[in-house]
Amino acid sequence: MNFKEVTKFKEVIKFKNGHDENKKVFISSIINSSTPNFDFYIMVILASLITSLGIIADNLPLVIAGMIVAPLLSPILAMSLGFTIFKPKLIWRSIKIMLLSIILSISISTLVGLLFKIENHQLALVDKMNISWLTFSIALAAGITASYAWTRVNSKDYLSGIAIAVTIIPPLTATGLSISCLDIALFEKVFSFFLMNLIGIFLGGIVVFPLMNFYKVKKVVDKEIKKEELHINS
Repeated sequence: MNFKEVTKFKEVIKFKNGHDENKKVFISSIINSSTPNFDFYIMVILASLITSLGIIADNLPLVIAGMIVAPLLSPILAMSLGFTIFKPKLIWRSIKIMLLSIILSISISTLVGLLFKIENHQLALVDKMNISWLTFSIALAAGITASYAWTRVNSKDYLSGIAIAVTIIPPLTATGLSISCLDIALFEKVFSFFLMNLIGIFLGGIVVFPLMNFYKVKKVVDKEIKKEELHINS
């Protein structure tokens, strides 16, 4: 492969990423949608409540509703972006948001499980949460799709569908339900499934974002985070 062919190949894998203005809009969108404010955590709580009830009732549409409501995709992608452009502040911010979200979700679902006095045989939907190369590949594909769609203004309409494919909130709430019925084996299974999905989505962002040349507008991240901090502290 000669120099011209290599150059052409590089241009192809950049997905025709457009202008820096589009990247600035994406950065603003991904940070705003994962801002750790009251609304964000209320949505985490409501999504956990809906999904927990859906799992207990063996009601798949209710679980899907919780997956759509859950805002946990954005901080994972923000974390991927932080690693891509080497922004420790964005990475640490996203990790803190995810940790608090995880604690909130597990706490809510544990309370739901205790309230309804569930037993592990009532959690039929959890049986589908098995770790394998297939399920990891699905998580990775969902992460790649979500990362690419979020950077494209015309693809935002697909995000609700992507949220369904990104299995984050069901295993997280199933973790809380397993705690409520004191099933250690189930806890290990579903929490490992959650971590596998989180890693798959994170790696999906790591695959896509470097091809988009976000390093060219990395200063925008500092600006948006500062704006976020001023808004939260005001």
